[in-house]
Amino acid sequence: MRKPTEYRFEEKIELALKAQGYQAKMYSEYDREHCQLRADLLGFIRDTQLEAYERLEKLLGDKTEAHLSKLVHGQILKRGLINVLRSGVQTRGESFALLYFQPKSGLNPLHQALYEQNRFTVVRQLHYSSRNNNSIDMVLFLNGLPIVTMELKNQFTGQSIVDSEAQYKRDRKPKGEPLLQFKRCLVHFCVDNDRVSMTTRLAGEDSRFFPYNKGIENPQPYNDYKTAYLWEEVLSPDSLLDILENFVLLAVDKKVEWSDELQKVVEKKEEALIFPRYHQWELIRQLKQSITTEGLGQNYLIQHTTGAGKSFSIGWLAHALTSLYRSKEDTRRMFDTVLVVTDRRVLDNQLQQTLKQLEQTEGVVHPVDLNAKQLKDYLEKGKDIIVTTVQKFPVISSSIKALSGRNFAVIIDEVHSSQTGETAKHLKKSLNADLIVDEEGYLDYEELINREITARGRQPNVSFFGFTGTPKNKTLELFGRKNAAGEFEPFHSYSMKQSIYEGFTLDVLEHYTSYKRYFKVVQTAAVDEELPEAKAMKQLFDYVDSHDEVIRQKVKIILHHFVNRTAKKIGQKARGMLVLRSRKHCVLFFLEMKRQMKAMGLPYSCLVAFSGTVHFAEADYTEKQLNRENGMEGSSIPAALKNPKFRILIVASKFQTGFDEPLMHSMYVDKKLSSVQAVQTLSRLNRTKKGKTDTFVLDFINDPEDIVHAFQPYYKQTKLVGATDPDKLYDIQYDISTYDVFTTEEVEAFCKELLREKATDERLQPIINRGLARWKALEGEVPQQEFKSKIQSFIRLYAYISQIIDFSEPEWEKLYLYLSYLNKKLPKRAKERINITEAIDLSSLRIKMMGESKLVLEDQLGELSPIYGGAEGPVQEEPMSLLSHIIKRINEVYGIELSKEDELDLRNVSDRLFSNEELLSVMNGNNSEDDKKTFFDNLLRDEVTEYYGDRLDFYKKVMNKKIFPMILDGLYRDYLKHLKD
Repeated sequence: MRKPTEYRFEEKIELALKAQGYQAKMYSEYDREHCQLRADLLGFIRDTQLEAYERLEKLLGDKTEAHLSKLVHGQILKRGLINVLRSGVQTRGESFALLYFQPKSGLNPLHQALYEQNRFTVVRQLHYSSRNNNSIDMVLFLNGLPIVTMELKNQFTGQSIVDSEAQYKRDRKPKGEPLLQFKRCLVHFCVDNDRVSMTTRLAGEDSRFFPYNKGIENPQPYNDYKTAYLWEEVLSPDSLLDILENFVLLAVDKKVEWSDELQKVVEKKEEALIFPRYHQWELIRQLKQSITTEGLGQNYLIQHTTGAGKSFSIGWLAHALTSLYRSKEDTRRMFDTVLVVTDRRVLDNQLQQTLKQLEQTEGVVHPVDLNAKQLKDYLEKGKDIIVTTVQKFPVISSSIKALSGRNFAVIIDEVHSSQTGETAKHLKKSLNADLIVDEEGYLDYEELINREITARGRQPNVSFFGFTGTPKNKTLELFGRKNAAGEFEPFHSYSMKQSIYEGFTLDVLEHYTSYKRYFKVVQTAAVDEELPEAKAMKQLFDYVDSHDEVIRQKVKIILHHFVNRTAKKIGQKARGMLVLRSRKHCVLFFLEMKRQMKAMGLPYSCLVAFSGTVHFAEADYTEKQLNRENGMEGSSIPAALKNPKFRILIVASKFQTGFDEPLMHSMYVDKKLSSVQAVQTLSRLNRTKKGKTDTFVLDFINDPEDIVHAFQPYYKQTKLVGATDPDKLYDIQYDISTYDVFTTEEVEAFCKELLREKATDERLQPIINRGLARWKALEGEVPQQEFKSKIQSFIRLYAYISQIIDFSEPEWEKLYLYLSYLNKKLPKRAKERINITEAIDLSSLRIKMMGESKLVLEDQLGELSPIYGGAEGPVQEEPMSLLSHIIKRINEVYGIELSKEDELDLRNVSDRLFSNEELLSVMNGNNSEDDKKTFFDNLLRDEVTEYYGDRLDFYKKVMNKKIFPMILDGLYRDYLKHLKD
């Protein structure tokens, strides 16, 4: 029996490559000094450029071959392999191409014939060194020049890619070895039977290898290695030439760092050779195939999380779309203009830089860095790639000239932020001017209505490509793909789980510590005023959380953790971020933190970030003023945070998204976070850096279970489990009609006037005012607010549904237009202002650590539900309570302190209730709400009574007549939510 060996693994790969057109040669043909298979290099030049070669031969005679070999070697040393392969070499007035890329169309047979002359060669056990007898398992050559090296390991011999990586680090050091120099090869692969990793820069022990797999685990093909995709797909001649032409990039990586020597922030530049990761290459390849098959007018959702290399993926896609033809016979490319749209100016600049670096032909990329007029000009001139912000589209929506016959690709970064409602409508209207006119050249009324409908729906000349790591339900329905089960899925995904597994991001939930505050307040006012309950409770909590003592204790906890743990991380360079609920709290915490840091004698302080001016205590505060007074120079907070004298950044909303500081290690949260906001905020910590092995979250507000619930849908690929029901609009439309505020004739008259070519505002006013008068005549504030709530529901739902569903319902469009303007004229509800801060005081306070834990996400696909789309329930009068009663209730809840054992017992009670089959039967049966809650009440009492003997203290706490109703209400609400979920 033949034993599995590394030799047989090599042999298998060689045979597969030869079947795709590679030639096999011996290492003895390799020129170690010039890193060439000289016969292949010169043979390719002679076969494809004979006339130029013969002219050079007349000048150099028998030295021609040696001259060309030395020339190519010298140019690669000077310019790098990528530049030389793409641009060729020049000598003695002659130019020589070193490869030919695949033609984009079949209109040039000569170009196709030259492409087919490219020579691909595989050499096994290449002895590359002139100083020793080391050999690399396999090296691939293109026209005599090495482009790929591979170290192979057969796991049946007890080795894996870990050994391959160690071999490159220990035995393949680049010093003095021409082949191993940076920019000499495209990529170096480590390959075993199951996994692949790669690097583009060998640097001894500092070499960094990246996973190059199809997923966390490679799928098992039939009767083959799991890594067969590498030589069957990636290393095929066509694929390698495509990667070399359109993907491989010598980029300039700019990093802003603190210089101890210069005592200032400096910008460091370093060249980086970019080879596409597998998921990036797969994405572009699948998109090109899908677009040419499906045609224009489709939407594509790409769910790529942090660490996916999204900027490069967007850049590669933009350039690929500018030269995409539906077939080789087509003479016109599919897209006339590609727009790259972002809603954040900082990221817009980053995308511009990436797109420019990928630009191989000058003048392809056009950033809109001035105004909407510049954007309009670029669109009209049909520029290839335009980079802009979504905010500019509404400005030009009504004035842009007809772009009939033009096709557009719109690539949107963070699609969930940019593509909603009227902004999306303006964007689409800007790009579609194919309007039908009557015999006199005017649009009639019905055509204008249809135009408004079409403006929100899919456009046959516009394809959308949306990138996001955290798609919302609307995003999935707008851009996702419907599967056989009626669920909406992304076109392509790179998950949070894979990014963490592959080491491109860190797990921000691994070290999570939660705190709870216990407090009591007392009433100091003599008069017990009756107040709106919800407003008073909110203001009371704001009072507590803004209290000097509360802030003092929280800052003390934060600094104790930062000094003793965070400050020692990342080579004692770690930074922290404090996330707060408001701009006012930013100022309060900043002043207290600055004071405590100074009192502790710390060699560093803090920075604060918020917009505008904060006014309280008869003083005005701005971000710039506070930071300048604390010693910050310049206006850039990200740059200032590099300075060792600033270690903590205090924020409310700024820098919670789009802020990528690898030194950020710990986050202190004193703000309620939910859903996508929780994911995006905590993800400020997940950037990797040498020496950064973990992160830390200290949370004063959020329940860890809520954080897990927020992250879970985005841990793996996210799907929407159903579609929004457009028929909900009929229900809302009927509810609105019952108020008799307007008539069908008034809606019709309003729309005709609004869409008249020379419409004037004054003729719209009487029509709207009639409806406004009837609204004012409704009996009482409650029906007025109910009507307003229902029309706002209709406006929101129609604006959304009209983007995702192709239907023709002109009456809805007319009603939408009328209600949109009526809503603007309805008076805003007067907010009742209350102030209880002078009537209360904080009597006791304790902030207690609940414990540090690792929050664990389930290994399952994320699911989102479609938007409900219904009108809100009836408007309720807000209940009123005496201030003393409100204070009493809050003290009962937040003054109680359950022990760890108490909390565990209460959790066990809850778990038993949730798994009780009899309770489930009652809740799902035909019983009244009162009967359901009574049964729940009795069952809860029975469960708690079980603790009467052994845990009497727990029993007394829970059965306290003041406490039990609150526990009952809380568990009952949780159970109802459990049933709904």
